[in-house]
Amino acid sequence: MTPLPVAAIGGAIESRICDTCQPYLRESPGTAGRILGRLDQTVTFQAVGRSADSTWLQVNLTNDPRRRSGWVFRDLTALRDADVSMLPVTGEVVDATPAPLSIASNSGLISGVSATARQIFLRGQALGNRAHVFTRVGDSITASPYFLTPLSSGNYDLGAYQNELWDTLRFFSSFGDASLAAGNGWGADRILQNGFNAPEVCGDEPPLVCEYRIRKPAVALIMIGTNDSGGVDPAVYERNLSRIVEISIEMGVIPVLSTIPPKLNDAWNGERALQWNRIIKNVAQRYDVPLMDYWLALQNAPNYGLSEDGIHPSAPPDGNTARFTPEGLRYGYTIRNLVALQALDALRRYVLY
Repeated sequence: MTPLPVAAIGGAIESRICDTCQPYLRESPGTAGRILGRLDQTVTFQAVGRSADSTWLQVNLTNDPRRRSGWVFRDLTALRDADVSMLPVTGEVVDATPAPLSIASNSGLISGVSATARQIFLRGQALGNRAHVFTRVGDSITASPYFLTPLSSGNYDLGAYQNELWDTLRFFSSFGDASLAAGNGWGADRILQNGFNAPEVCGDEPPLVCEYRIRKPAVALIMIGTNDSGGVDPAVYERNLSRIVEISIEMGVIPVLSTIPPKLNDAWNGERALQWNRIIKNVAQRYDVPLMDYWLALQNAPNYGLSEDGIHPSAPPDGNTARFTPEGLRYGYTIRNLVALQALDALRRYVLY
């Protein structure tokens, strides 16, 4: 749909911050711009300029006692879907370099954000997929309400990652959404099995295809293999995971694969988890798709970020896995949420435009 033009008054556009939004006012366009303050939905402004790609607006605040001026991210204003091309280009976007994760001493937690991801995204846009929507695919660790859901409640603390991740948290609209392609006890075969889940909605479709058809996401966060590693033949698992990636690409959804966490219940299971992670990395490299190395991110956490069963990630006593503070990042689900948000951030910056 072509955005409707907006009437400009004296060369400016009168507007406001969008409902429930709290963007930063920045000194210059882009996340590298110095933060001048936080705005809320009551703020009104005149947009007097824009970046060349129209993602940032230069604004004069009209109901601010200090009459401040600066830049705001357009998607967090009521002009998100408006045509602002009549505004002059008055600044160049400069984004901050994402800070390295402090939860692991090694780099390389996120890789494979390449031109291939961009091609998949553009294919998805042609098919009607939604740039601001992601979904999740996997087993109980992914279906858990501890995974990403707390980020939808507003009761989060981005800690040292506030500047890097705030824009991404506001960009996506899917943190609280359940997925038809994730369930307790699932292996990779269940994700591909015709009619396995919600037949009243999906009919005879595999859960993966049904979820993509209904949600039309741009991105899928995929972590599957903890259950498979308990007894499935490695070659069968690799074929199933490869098919999940192929379907994602065919439907224009960027598959972001993830390594699985360690398994501490016994030595055999521990070795199988390592073998499965080698398969996951190989599949990501073969198809040139993004990879989150969750296993690596857990290496410095107490008990490797696992709960007492040695299989499932740990969660803080109050269940809030959206506090990216040093204390919060002692827990496996919180670590996964941070790494997932970092992966989404990389895609937002370099692919979803």
